[in-house]
Amino acid sequence: MAWSLFDGIITLGRGTTGSSAVRGDKSSIHSVEASAGEVLCAGALAAVCWAAWRYFQYSRCLRTYGRDVTALAGKADPVIGRDDEIDRLIRILCRRTKNCAALVGAAGVGKTAIVEGLAQRIVAGKVPSKLAGARVIELNLAAIVAGTTYVGMFEERMTDFVKKVEAARGKVKFVDFAIEKDPALKRRFQKVHVKEPNTHSTIAILQGLKPRYEKHYGLEIRDATIDAAVHLADRYISGRRFPDKAIDLIDEACTTIELGRGNSVVVPDHIAQVVSGWTGIPITTLNEEESIKLIHLADRLHERVVGQNEAVNLVAEAVLRSRVGLHQAGQPIGSFLFLGTTGVGKTELAKALAEQLFGSEKMMLRFDMSEYVCPESVLRLVGAPPSNHGYEDGGQLTEKVRRRPYSVILFDEVEKAYPSVLNVFLQLLDDGVLTDGKGHNVDFKNTIIIMTSNVGAEHLNVGVAGEKTTTASRNLLMKQVKKCFKPEFLSRLTGKGISVVIDDAVLDVILSESHDPAYGARPIKRWIEKNIMTIISKMLVNAEATEGSTISIDSTSDKKGLKYELAQKKNVTDY
Repeated sequence: MAWSLFDGIITLGRGTTGSSAVRGDKSSIHSVEASAGEVLCAGALAAVCWAAWRYFQYSRCLRTYGRDVTALAGKADPVIGRDDEIDRLIRILCRRTKNCAALVGAAGVGKTAIVEGLAQRIVAGKVPSKLAGARVIELNLAAIVAGTTYVGMFEERMTDFVKKVEAARGKVKFVDFAIEKDPALKRRFQKVHVKEPNTHSTIAILQGLKPRYEKHYGLEIRDATIDAAVHLADRYISGRRFPDKAIDLIDEACTTIELGRGNSVVVPDHIAQVVSGWTGIPITTLNEEESIKLIHLADRLHERVVGQNEAVNLVAEAVLRSRVGLHQAGQPIGSFLFLGTTGVGKTELAKALAEQLFGSEKMMLRFDMSEYVCPESVLRLVGAPPSNHGYEDGGQLTEKVRRRPYSVILFDEVEKAYPSVLNVFLQLLDDGVLTDGKGHNVDFKNTIIIMTSNVGAEHLNVGVAGEKTTTASRNLLMKQVKKCFKPEFLSRLTGKGISVVIDDAVLDVILSESHDPAYGARPIKRWIEKNIMTIISKMLVNAEATEGSTISIDSTSDKKGLKYELAQKKNVTDY
């Protein structure tokens, strides 16, 4: 460009003849050369100043409203198991049209990590030529919105930011974590669905991050610790997603050891302590002391609740099955309907259970269902939908369980509740999950559901007075209960690595003792849980059976009971 400018200047010189003209031309040429050099220097200086000014504007705008992810790519954690999503993102950004991407997924599944993975590939040169030298900038919308007092200020800042970045770096493409409801905007963003990784993928992610955490904290993290973090997070931490919650468990367990300045090895017990601190759930390993506590749970409940042997035993057996991992996955630990007159100990049993399991009666959540007798009662329990009054407050039931996921929930005088409330209980008892007014899933699988009712209590009083037998009184009671509650509601109430071998005669015993045509297969399922699963649970807690054991079940000689034989030890037990 400099020589083109010089040639152009020469052609503009005066036209003269003769030697004087030649001498004049030489002097003119020197003069023009000097002038051209000054022009070139001035132009170059102006270009450098303009480039510096643009870079200054870009840098200042970036510091104020954004963060250069590419510049920090070398310090970011490795991105594991997201190659497909990153490849899809690169393909979208390289398109000729509609080359803006939207990462769609729940919080904590790794959307930001995918963008960091893109930045790492750009720095490593592992992207197509169209993205070579590109910069990934994280825009802080909160900083752009801050201080906008008049209409249009946000839009002005946003436009100004894009123009400055575009002037300094070239074409701008957007990668967003959400899509507006506007269809015109929605069709301009290509979706990249980011799903929550499963437990196996999460373990692989943590294995890849393990060297980083070991180097940062100067500790050793065992593989069993990673497995414990993933499985305990999956079992007990609801409302959060993988891999975020498992990574946080490892991080906090390392911090706990570092502050304690004791052991230099992170073991599964450290993960259990962190989970207990987060949720209040006693999930320590089943040691000898806790095994004794579980075996004698019914005895300690009997000390406080006298005369309610059947109810106490049912509750204790449900807790026992849950603690050894033999209860129905995804459902509450136990769900019970306590029937009887006022003052017989229904509420007292719920309080005693909360005290024995969690150390305090305050761990019991009580709801008086006589306060939920109107059609709007469901909204009070699970929360109002958007645009309705009370939406921000959440549901009285769902919010309490979200804060205290491991608790005893008492629904007092459930027969007085509005019918639609009982329909909500069907989902709670069957799936162990309720969806609140904000669309959040609230997990009830670590709760014990107890409902009380006075329906048919007069028949029990007649039986106590001796006017009728206890069996006849109970039959009359159950008839009235079945009239008050739907079969699908009653059928949902509750009544490890081992192998179980069942003889054909066992099936006849189970069918004869449990089948009820009115309720389908659910009574059979409850009978198996109450009898077979409870017996196996006791064998596990007492160390009669261990992981890998084989238990054979056969019918007794009278075809009314079952006997259990442990194949390893050849112990035969009748029940």
